Amino acid sequence: MTKKRAVTFKPYIKTRYAYEKLRVCRHCQQFTVLWEAECSQCGKSTLVPIRERVTAKVKRTMLNERLIALFIGLVAIYFGQTFLQMILSAAAAILLIALLWFVQRRMLPFEVPSEMETLFEQEQPRIIEDIKRNRKLAVAALKDDELLTYEMLREISTFVQNDKIRLQQVVLLQSFVLRKDMDLRVEPLLIDSFDTDLAAYIGEVAKVQRELIKNSSIRYILAYEAHILEMENGVEILSSVAGAAIRLKKYVEAYPEFIRRYARNIPKDRFLRLYRMIQQHPESYWGNLAEEVAVIRRERYEWDSDF
Repeated sequence: MTKKRAVTFKPYIKTRYAYEKLRVCRHCQQFTVLWEAECSQCGKSTLVPIRERVTAKVKRTMLNERLIALFIGLVAIYFGQTFLQMILSAAAAILLIALLWFVQRRMLPFEVPSEMETLFEQEQPRIIEDIKRNRKLAVAALKDDELLTYEMLREISTFVQNDKIRLQQVVLLQSFVLRKDMDLRVEPLLIDSFDTDLAAYIGEVAKVQRELIKNSSIRYILAYEAHILEMENGVEILSSVAGAAIRLKKYVEAYPEFIRRYARNIPKDRFLRLYRMIQQHPESYWGNLAEEVAVIRRERYEWDSDF
């Protein structure tokens, strides 16, 4: 069995939109979702966020429009027949440029997303190819640095999501010692089929970060419960997830039979929480769970003052 490594992840910067992870090289126009300081294609330090590039392009277009307005004003002044006409032309030009600048300033927040959409439509094939190149770089780093490979795949998965990349991350995460202070994820890594590494990962996360075990995670474990029971530590995985589900009353109400099946295997603190929850909410429907909890309490904790 491979010994797990204790690692510290590079801080993961979350963005509101996935495209905000995308950067482009001003020199060779290559796209990347990685944090590299230099472009992997041309080696130059000319990578800029895609939004910054698009915003600069929109501002250049708006500047050109103002310059055209200025040129028209200068032509009108040049061809003015009288001094009054020249003054009026200059005033009209100034007013036009000021009005244009005001409108452009108001329209900038709307023009940038529109231009961004146009860019993605035009550059989609190239963006896809460049992200594939990012993935090849991540795989190439695997032999020397599993942590670096995971961090690269984590960035790539923000923009490209498929089961292959999800499972690659899960396998790498299973080579690390998971801790409460780590930036872990579960639901973004779920796939549509059973995988032993994913099941084992969910079981470990259920121990160190219970708050990450939510509906989708529990449903995944339930869907493949029979497969998990065939694993060497299958009961432990299922018990850990059942214990984590006790965190919220809504999960206990939603999955009472699942929790009942593994109630005998959960730690005392989780069982105590479950016992108190049932005692405090007798009006809720617990199925056979309430009876099972009463039996376990009587068999194991009858003389325990905590109960």
